[in-house]
Amino acid sequence: MNLLDLRQAQASFSVADAIESRKQLNKLRIAFVKNFSLKHIAEMKIDEYAIGKGNHTFCYRLEQELDGLGRIKGATAFKFGVYYGVIKGDNEYKYRYSDKWGKNHKDAFENIRFELIELINAGKAGDIESIIESRFSTMLKGKILSTYYPERYLNIFSNDHLNHYLQFYGLLNDEILIADPVLKREALMAYKNSDKVMKHWDADIFANFLYSAYPKSPIKEQPESEILTDYKAPVFPISQTPETIELNIQPIQESSKSGSREKSGHKPDYEKENRLLKQLGDMGEDLVVKYESKRLELLGLTKKAKKVERVSLKSDAFGYDILSFNDDESERYIEVKATRAKAGTANFFLTLNELNTAKEKQENYFIYMVYDILSKNPQIWIIPNPFSPENKDVLMEPVNYRVKINAKK
Repeated sequence: MNLLDLRQAQASFSVADAIESRKQLNKLRIAFVKNFSLKHIAEMKIDEYAIGKGNHTFCYRLEQELDGLGRIKGATAFKFGVYYGVIKGDNEYKYRYSDKWGKNHKDAFENIRFELIELINAGKAGDIESIIESRFSTMLKGKILSTYYPERYLNIFSNDHLNHYLQFYGLLNDEILIADPVLKREALMAYKNSDKVMKHWDADIFANFLYSAYPKSPIKEQPESEILTDYKAPVFPISQTPETIELNIQPIQESSKSGSREKSGHKPDYEKENRLLKQLGDMGEDLVVKYESKRLELLGLTKKAKKVERVSLKSDAFGYDILSFNDDESERYIEVKATRAKAGTANFFLTLNELNTAKEKQENYFIYMVYDILSKNPQIWIIPNPFSPENKDVLMEPVNYRVKINAKK
């Protein structure tokens, strides 16, 4: 995730339009909450709750009528604990129930009703521990909470979708990966609330932004045209464990100094190449931030570990991507280059600003070359500044020019 891209997406995203487009859905939600107040739930009959008993029931309206406020379709009706209908091998219409709720449908409903009141109260109090302990499925409890408290609880219920957004925003680590979805939604909401633009949005608008604007819905695995294939983002493993490697810089062979691409008659797609390089670079920077924080923690420099910063999110003017620290607590300036290739030759672009920064920072400037970035175990080659003093075995070739032409009429 790049801060500039995020701000551009936020600038293009109209909160007013999003609110307007969801106006009718919000009216339905308000009506639902009014119809099923805590007082009414305490007196609610099973026929008012169970799906299969018409389109007026709690479960039907929550799943069908409010589908646009977070989808919980797909799983069987047993997710509600009790329902009215048939099962495979038994075509008789009657109340069906999950054994975890009781020994018969009446007992099951009484326990469900009690649990429903407890959940709504826990949601109001922000009692996350009680919410996690609730016996409702994670999908159902998420839908209930986001329906009653749309400003507080995120209406994203798919674990895969939660992982997708957590990874995109650099929030997915080994601990959160195996955490309860309730905590995953909390992590995304905490990120929203820490952002100076999004902190004013309610949870529903935030979810709408994630799905429709940035980064948008996860791409479904399905047949696609070759044109769309070029625009599909690389698939990164959910949890990666990088390791460092040591390589020795070798002299450049004369045959490698041609400097230009072979004339094959094929016109390179520079836009596609730049798009891919940016996606790989963003992931590489995120990996290096985590690696550096861990490295400093192992050195006992806990305070410094917390100050490792991905400055590229602020601006490209720094001339490096990540600010970290050396063993002696002096600043370390890291430029990250990432590639899908296996460890070996390092072939990357360097801007004039990055080169000047390398010469200025001297021994405190490093290149972190991240190889095999799409694997579960990327490899990081830490290269001490190869530009100051200039390493004769490092070949640099000019590939473009900045052109300035003054003109007047």
